[in-house]
Amino acid sequence: MTIQEADDSLALNRDSLSERIYARLRLALMTGQYEPDSRLNIRKLALMYRTSPTPVREAIGQLVREGALELKPGYQARVPVISIPRYIDIRETRAPLERLAAELSAVNITTDDIRRLKDLHRAFVEAEAAEHWKAALSANQEFHFTIYRASNNDVLVRVIENLWLLAGPFVTHQYPSIRQASSDVHPHLLIIDALSRRSPSEAGELVVRDLREGSYRILEQPKLTEAGSRKKSTRRQKLDD
Repeated sequence: MTIQEADDSLALNRDSLSERIYARLRLALMTGQYEPDSRLNIRKLALMYRTSPTPVREAIGQLVREGALELKPGYQARVPVISIPRYIDIRETRAPLERLAAELSAVNITTDDIRRLKDLHRAFVEAEAAEHWKAALSANQEFHFTIYRASNNDVLVRVIENLWLLAGPFVTHQYPSIRQASSDVHPHLLIIDALSRRSPSEAGELVVRDLREGSYRILEQPKLTEAGSRKKSTRRQKLDD
């Protein structure tokens, strides 16, 4: 092997490692493993992945370019704190895309896919019951993307992934307060039923309903928190008076 070939091999291995780290960080952000304003320390991540800082830095740079992370000169990369209007914009962009993916999946989905959806929903419910929020978010993400990947449209799946990437940290920050009422039939079960019956329009509608209902519960929590803060402030002011 020549020096040039050795250099090319090292560059290829580094690029491959950077891509794997990027994929792992991307999934962690999508599934809410990092909360808004979390800092990502390159050296600590390099130790965790048992590599040098270079491929970690490259992976973080890619996520910064995609808007999933923020990086200011002289600071560590951090997870953005997105506003409620921006979250709503992301939700409204997701809705028609996820509807389309579910409709396509109702045509293409296999028996094995349906079986996997049932297993993922079971894992999701068990994680919620145990209050393992990150495990629940991970199971929920894999549930939905099992559906979207069954659309057999890689471009569509990638665009949906990018939107989940932006919203993931915001969702996990509010997650413990947005669980489904135990008396309700869970939307996942309704979606599985529609897919099993090969009903594209129903599957698409149910996926969007799940998105919107979950979103409404997410948006209630910050408002309640703000209202509680205002009440406390008012009570303190009355005491001072």
